[in-house]
Amino acid sequence: MSNFLIILGLILFFFCFFGFIASLVVYLPKAEKEGEKWAVFPFVVMGLMLVFGGVSYHVGMSMKKEKPMVLSKACAVVVGYKHYENCSGRAQTRCSPYEKILLKFEGSAYTRDMRFDAGLARKQVNERVCFRFYDRFKYSHLKSSNIVEWLAP
Repeated sequence: MSNFLIILGLILFFFCFFGFIASLVVYLPKAEKEGEKWAVFPFVVMGLMLVFGGVSYHVGMSMKKEKPMVLSKACAVVVGYKHYENCSGRAQTRCSPYEKILLKFEGSAYTRDMRFDAGLARKQVNERVCFRFYDRFKYSHLKSSNIVEWLAP
């Protein structure tokens, strides 16, 4: 919802400038005649678009800032590990490798891969583990879910 309000605010904010230019080109030459009060209408619409765009953007940004990320808790069975090189550059000389753990959550038929901090101990395959993590499905701006700490099962 916050992303929608932010985008709506930016669209309204920028379209009011296009409307201003159009009204200068189209309506103002016609409004030079005496008694033409309808020429004020585009400027009122642009002002309202500017106000609603600013309010929408402000509300969207405040909604986004108010929510701190909360750690989720879950238990799963370790299926395995995947190693990624993550090399970049033309000659692929800059590598920052990382590992993901494959987990099968309780009550789920699918496995999920999650990043975990290098300081966390590796768990054995087919071991039941409980953990706290930042869930990518709750926070869409995350690239992947990240395990923060292991809990006692």
